Amino acid sequence: MARTQRRTYRMTLSQFQRYVRDKLRELEKCYQEVEEVRQQFDEIFKREMQAWQEVFAYCYPRVAAQRHELPAPFPEIFARTEKEERLRLQKEIADLKGEIQKGQSQMDELMAQAQSTIEELRKANPELNEREERLKALMVKYQDEYAQAFEEIERLKKGFLGSLKHMGRIHHLRKLQRMVKEKQKETLAKLRQVRREWLDKVEEAGETQAELRKQWQEIGVHVAQAKARLRHLENNFDALVEQATLQRVLEELEDPPPVPGELGEKLQELAQRNQTRRAYEEGLEAVAEAAGILKGIKESLERFYKSVSTVVQEQRRYSLPEVYLTIPRSVAILNTTWQELGKEVQDEKRMGAKPREFSRIARKYIRERLTDGKIKDYFESMGKALNRATSAWG
Repeated sequence: MARTQRRTYRMTLSQFQRYVRDKLRELEKCYQEVEEVRQQFDEIFKREMQAWQEVFAYCYPRVAAQRHELPAPFPEIFARTEKEERLRLQKEIADLKGEIQKGQSQMDELMAQAQSTIEELRKANPELNEREERLKALMVKYQDEYAQAFEEIERLKKGFLGSLKHMGRIHHLRKLQRMVKEKQKETLAKLRQVRREWLDKVEEAGETQAELRKQWQEIGVHVAQAKARLRHLENNFDALVEQATLQRVLEELEDPPPVPGELGEKLQELAQRNQTRRAYEEGLEAVAEAAGILKGIKESLERFYKSVSTVVQEQRRYSLPEVYLTIPRSVAILNTTWQELGKEVQDEKRMGAKPREFSRIARKYIRERLTDGKIKDYFESMGKALNRATSAWG
C-alpha cells in the first residue's frame, strides 16, 4: 500500500471541495467493484450449494444406514460428535425450560399489573364521585343564594321610592350576587377538573391495559413457541441427536478414509465441496462486511460533501475572503484506500472464483485502515479542518 511522505495537505476551500468530490467518486467506484464481487459470490454460491445439497442428500441416508460399518476414524468422529450434540440439545432443553419459567412469571406479573390498574381505577371512582357530588351541591347552594338575593332585591324595589329607601341593602345584595357568581364560576371549573381527571384516569387505564395486553400476548407467543420446541426436543431427543450428529459429520467432512463403491466417491466429492462451501461462506461474510463499511462511509462522505458545497456557495455569494484548510496525513492515507482496494478487486470474475483471496484482501484493509476509530478520526479531522478554516470569517 502506497504511503505519502507529506504530513499534511494545505488547500483552499474550493480545492478541498474538489478533493472531497474526487475521493467520493473513487469511493463510489470502489463500492461498486465490491458489489460486483458480491454478485459473483451469490451466483456461484447458489450453484455450489445446489451441487453440495445433491451430494449431501445422496450421502446422508447411506451413511446413516452404514454408520457402524464405516472404517476408522468414522467411529471415533461419530462418538465425539454425538456426545457434543447430546450436550448441546440438553443445554437447549434446559435453556427452554428457563425461558418458559421466566416467560410465565412475566405473564403473571403483567396480569397482576393489569388487575392493579383496574383496582386503582375502582378506588379512584368513589373518591372522584364524592368530590363531584360535593361540588354539585355547592353549585345548587350558590344558585339558591343567587335566586334568594334576586327575589329580595325585587321585593325591596317595590313601592314608591323602594329603590331609594333600601339602596344600602340592595347594594349589599348585588355585591353578594357577584360573589356568588364568582364562587359558582370557581366551583364549575373544579367540577370540570374532577370530570377531566376521571376521563384522564379512564384513558390512562385503557392505554396501560392495552400496552400490558400487548406485552402479555408477545410473551405468550414466545412461551408457546418455546413449549412447542421443548416438546419436540423431549419427544424426539435420541432421533434429533442422531440427525444432528450425522449432519455435522458430513458438513465438517474434510479427508474421508477410503470407502468402497459409489459412496466412497461421493464422500470424497462431499469433502471437496465442503471446502468450497466454507470458502464461499467466508467470502460472502467478508464481502458483506466490506460492502457495509464502504456504504456507511460513502453515505457519510456524501453528507459531508454537501456541507462543504454549501459553505463554498456561501463564500461565493457573500464574497468572503479565501481560507485554507490543512488536511492531516491520516486523512490522505485513508483516502488512498478507495483506489487501492478497488484496483485489487476490480476483476470480479477472478475474485468470484477465489473467495478466500478476496477475504484476505478485504480484511487486510478492514483491519489496517477501516477500523471504527480510524473512520471516526477521518470525518472528525476533516470537519475540524473545515471549522478552523471558516472560523476566520467570524
